[in-house]
Amino acid sequence: MLKALLTIFLIGYFLYKLGGFLFRLFLGRTYKAAQERQYKQNNKGRTTKDGINIDHVPNQKGKRTGGNFTGGEYVDYEEL
Repeated sequence: MLKALLTIFLIGYFLYKLGGFLFRLFLGRTYKAAQERQYKQNNKGRTTKDGINIDHVPNQKGKRTGGNFTGGEYVDYEEL
């Protein structure tokens, strides 16, 4: 009886470890493939009609960014 329980426990433990290893292996391959697709998508850039590659387009004038914020309205603080 004890041998049977020990055998079942060892087989279950082995399958648990093997399943975790296979899951990490599959997940790692999927994660790496997704990273490569994202890298290719982000780094393909733009090409003009003349075949010139454009890697960066500067911000357009009139668009508000964090660097050109001049401030807001001043509000007094009163203690109660």
